[in-house]
Amino acid sequence: MADNSKPHPLEFLIGTWAGRGKGFYPTIPSFEFFEELTFTKDPAGRPVVAYSQKTRRAVPGTAAEGGETTVPGLPLHAETGFIRLPNWSNEKCELVLSQPTGVASIEVGAIKGTTIDWEATGIIRSPSAKAPHTTHFTRKWVVDPERKTFSYEFSLATENTPLTRHLEVHMRKV
Repeated sequence: MADNSKPHPLEFLIGTWAGRGKGFYPTIPSFEFFEELTFTKDPAGRPVVAYSQKTRRAVPGTAAEGGETTVPGLPLHAETGFIRLPNWSNEKCELVLSQPTGVASIEVGAIKGTTIDWEATGIIRSPSAKAPHTTHFTRKWVVDPERKTFSYEFSLATENTPLTRHLEVHMRKV
């Protein structure tokens, strides 16, 4: 049971964040996208935070004076899952995710202030998941509570490519 007299160890994440990102990888053309992340505390007070992520490709739009020249297009990717805090730890956490690509993963995170460094410890895929298969990945989440910004980097390894930075994202709390 949570000690309600203490702040939640992941309070800095709670809410919805939205912004833009860039993707790059040696085997694909670079791309830009819009992203939204939502983190929700467990209503029963358990040491779990629900997580959902959605991205949409950035496509050309009409530029109003001073406005965006790209707008959200078709969906690119999504993830959903939970962040677990074993024994209400404020130093370690676990991210359990599933993706519509047929990949499910478990990552272990090290919490340092408002930064979490994640490393995949288990990746499983459905028989129809597209090759080349993901073999490893890391994430680094950095939240600046004063500026209300959330940035992250995601690095990916496949059967054909060593661990390489793949995504860079910058968001604001909405």
